[in-house]
Amino acid sequence: MNISSVDLNLLVAFDALISERNVTRAARRVGLTQPAMSNALSRLRALFDDELFVRSGRGMEPTARAQTLAPLLNDALRRIEQALAPALDFAPEQIDRIVRIAMTDNSMAVLLVDLIERLRRDAPRLDMHIMGTRPSGMTPMLDDGEIDLAVGVGNDLEARHRSRTLYTDRLVGVARRGRFGPQGPTLDQFLAAEHVVVAPRGGAGGVVDRALAAKGLRRRVLLTLPQFIFAPYAAAQVDLVACLPARIALAKAELLGLEIFEPPVELPDFTVALIWHGRDDADPAHQWLRETVAEVARQVTALGDDHLHAMCGTRSREATFARFAAPADVIATNEAMETGADVAAEQLPAE
Repeated sequence: MNISSVDLNLLVAFDALISERNVTRAARRVGLTQPAMSNALSRLRALFDDELFVRSGRGMEPTARAQTLAPLLNDALRRIEQALAPALDFAPEQIDRIVRIAMTDNSMAVLLVDLIERLRRDAPRLDMHIMGTRPSGMTPMLDDGEIDLAVGVGNDLEARHRSRTLYTDRLVGVARRGRFGPQGPTLDQFLAAEHVVVAPRGGAGGVVDRALAAKGLRRRVLLTLPQFIFAPYAAAQVDLVACLPARIALAKAELLGLEIFEPPVELPDFTVALIWHGRDDADPAHQWLRETVAEVARQVTALGDDHLHAMCGTRSREATFARFAAPADVIATNEAMETGADVAAEQLPAE
């Protein structure tokens, strides 16, 4: 096919159709009328000699050929945008697109409400699509152009990937209030308890189990979950013991009547990062979005990482929350996420 004979505007129409799966919405997205978008779809079908999109009960479903074309054409359009970007004046309020972000349930609970409010204020025409992740992780989604950004623990990054630290968190223990008392459990009490474990990748055990195994010890795991969001409820209502990211534990402790304690085994901190593909480095809209996410993270975690290292089990509840608590807006965020979307926590280390 001779590219000089191809109307490149058809590729823009295809990108809108693959995103919206609806002719009317796709037309609105790129500023065309509905008949003009229908005409573009007909020309696309002739160009690729394929139906590309077929009607279904859920709208328009892409054919196998369209699914193969989608990441290739999306990448080509992004490169064209990057080439043109230096010549254009950039203003956040002019961004008219959908940004696709993969987030863990932990980072979603910490950041998402504040991020929504910031983007609604500064980029009112930008929409967010928060996505779950493939079993293989977030980075393949970045490679294929399926997402624009990822927020998680970047353990499998390669040279083409970029990352920026957002905040550090750590695992703390939670149990129903009064079960262990202000000093927390002894190692024997911890091992004797029935535990709920979060294993985002679906495997058995995690950080706590590896730390115990290094000492020749094991605990009883009664319940394994794919996400952190239900674990504090299991601890409170089914009398299980859980080890959770401190920011989730602190947001739920007062609501559910949980006591927070220092696990009787040494556990490492983990760092939550913003991750993107290097091809988006120079895109002004992408640069602005990355900076905005980082600024929201700084504000939400304004108490600083040092507060996450207090031995909370040896303090009164009031002192614990004064020294160790997340900001009030983080607590509100977690409450808002209680019935939120089913976003996988795949990138977090298994509890």
